Amino acid sequence: MFGNIEITKFISDMLAPAVMLSACGLFLLGLQNKYSNIINRIRELNEEKRELKLIDELNKFQQRRLKSVEKQVVGLLRRARLDKNSILSLYAAMIFFMLSSLSIALKDLGWVLRNEVLSLILFLIGTAFVFIGTVFAYLEVRISYRVVELEVGEE
Repeated sequence: MFGNIEITKFISDMLAPAVMLSACGLFLLGLQNKYSNIINRIRELNEEKRELKLIDELNKFQQRRLKSVEKQVVGLLRRARLDKNSILSLYAAMIFFMLSSLSIALKDLGWVLRNEVLSLILFLIGTAFVFIGTVFAYLEVRISYRVVELEVGEE
């Protein structure tokens, strides 16, 4: 079935993309949990903002709280956008790692490809998307503390 190829070589050739898929999966698990928490917090703050805006005359505390909520929502939206970009980048990376693995399999089986350049290019594109996703995650973590400072600073 496999012609002249060695089964162990075939498996080891496909291992690097599979390891990267697992790494992306773990990274995505944490990011999607954080993204979900941020979205839920935005919804809670928007509800609080709507309730405050229903009050005819806000006292000083309510006015400060409304301003704080509005600032927090802006910061949380930035964080959510960065997390979304990170998640999408990692999904793109996973697609390229799967394509890389598939191209390695097709090459090793001798069905379509005759050289390894396509596999390498696909793997490198996947790695670039992991890098981009990591940069977005880094930027999100950098601004996350500012939103907490806004909430704590209002007290």
